[in-house]
Amino acid sequence: MKVFGHPVHPLLIHFPTALLPMDAVLTHLYCATGNESYYMAGAYCLWAGTALGLLAMVAGLIDALGIDRTDKPALLAALYHGFLNGLILLVYAVIAWRSAEAFPTPVLAGQQGAIVKSILVLALFVGNYLGGKLIYTHGIGINKKHPAHGNTRN
Repeated sequence: MKVFGHPVHPLLIHFPTALLPMDAVLTHLYCATGNESYYMAGAYCLWAGTALGLLAMVAGLIDALGIDRTDKPALLAALYHGFLNGLILLVYAVIAWRSAEAFPTPVLAGQQGAIVKSILVLALFVGNYLGGKLIYTHGIGINKKHPAHGNTRN
């Protein structure tokens, strides 16, 4: 899926990749200090990260449908990446939903919540690493018709 020639999925993934770990950091700070401002800021990061993650997931699914069916290693890598990040996003969506229903009362904001969110962040990093392999190992989303930027050889 491209807009003005630029792929949408790589544009969108930066937001949940930044916002969801920030929610975990803010949850740890809330747990350590009891300052509700940390919880509230974390909740906004959680909601925005989850919403933008859902958009990135849709764009990624559309991109995955464009992978050449004969490229089995790339298809398998896309399946692992999509399944892992989809599962992680599902868990985040449940947490975000419960958080929104109870807001401003903290939900999953104690030590258990901090641990769960830290595990989710680690899993998110693994899923994103698998997504990077799609680009750097399998060349998915790379326009191979044009030389790399900065290539000045003729």
